[in-house]
Formats: sequence, C-alpha cells, structure tokens
Amino acid sequence: MTDLPTDGQPIEAVPTEYSGTTFRSRLEADWACTLDTQSILWQYEPERITLPSGAHYLPDFWLPEIGTWLEVKGPSTPRKEKAVELGKARACHCDGPCACAWPGGEMVLLGWVAERTHGDINVARSRSGYASWAAAHGPSAYFVLWPWCGLRQWITLRRPWKCRACCRSLESEELFQPHDRVLPFGSGSVWSPVDTAAIRREIAEQIAEAEAVDSEPSRSEAHTESEGAGA
Repeated sequence: MTDLPTDGQPIEAVPTEYSGTTFRSRLEADWACTLDTQSILWQYEPERITLPSGAHYLPDFWLPEIGTWLEVKGPSTPRKEKAVELGKARACHCDGPCACAWPGGEMVLLGWVAERTHGDINVARSRSGYASWAAAHGPSAYFVLWPWCGLRQWITLRRPWKCRACCRSLESEELFQPHDRVLPFGSGSVWSPVDTAAIRREIAEQIAEAEAVDSEPSRSEAHTESEGAGA
C-alpha cells in the first residue's frame, strides 16, 4: 500500500493511527473514518485467509454486520487477484434458493481513493471527496440505506434483493454507485437519501457550467466573423 502526496506521485505508505488502531496507510485510516460516519461496524485485518489456490490473504476490513470484506487499494497498488479469488470463493454457490448466512454470500469490495469530480478520480486529493468502490467479483455493488433496520450497506442487483443484515426485501429505495457522489469520504457528514437531489443538482450545474465555458470560444469566433463580414 502507498499513499499520495499533492503531486499525485506514489510514496511509501504512512502508518496512521485512528480510533485506537494503527493502520498501514492513511488511505486505510480514511476508509475506517468513512465507515464510522455511516455507522458501519468494521474490524481491521481480523483474519488471515487461505484461498483455494493455497495463497495466504489478509483483507483490510471485515464488516461483520453486513457480511462484507473491504480491500483498500491506492492507484499504485493495482493488484487485486487475491480479492477476486476471495470474492469467487465466498459468493453464493447454492443450487436452489440462497441459504447463505448473508444473501448472495459474503461480498468482497475494493475501496479506492476519493472521487472528486463527476465520474473521475483525482489522485492528488485522495483524503476528501466521495467514496469510490467496486465489487471484486460478480455484479456491481450498490450503496443503499435499508429502511427496515437502518443499516447502510452494499448489495448487488442479483435477485432477490434482500438486506444483508435483516434479510427483508428491498422495495422502492434508491441504489447508488460511486459516480452518484452520495457517500462522503473521510470525515465527511453522514449521508442520507434526502441529500441525493441536492447532490445531483450540484453535478448538473457543474456540467452545465463546463459546457458553457467550452462553448464560449465558438461564440467569440462567430462574433468576429460577423464583424469581418460587416467591414
């Protein structure tokens, strides 16, 4: 694991203490803080796992209330083979209805540096912004606030859509991916679904402003051409 200075170039990981735990890197500590702001219980490196290949793997986080592993990856640590292998091994393999402890089996997520702009990751500002993640294996992972038990969690769209804690079915709640920018990273405020409209309006305004700036040269050129024609 490596951390990032302001110019975006990788440097050696900086051990960081947070909430009584010494993490191997600042990025891991920031992810722990992110989980805390969402009241998601976490355990840091609780178990060394022997994968089906025989390789040993120590995932960064286990989220015991929602049956999810989280492996934190900076841009200079792209290798994810062990996380993918764990995801395949712990996914649901039931022939009939799922009988796993968590619907769909245990989930394995990859946690990236913060997403700063619409659809882009700015590695120079990895300690703030919005959380970015991906499923290590299988369908995409969506973030949701479950209305029945109040837990924030990640699920896939593999039916049936059930809470990974209380196992009650999803009805009409919205599901979110990283580009929706709904999960503040680091010590950001707690997200709730009511924030979503404002966030999406902000993104739309940013896009509109960017498009307006891009169109200014063409308007200027058209004005110059009209003056030349008048002359």
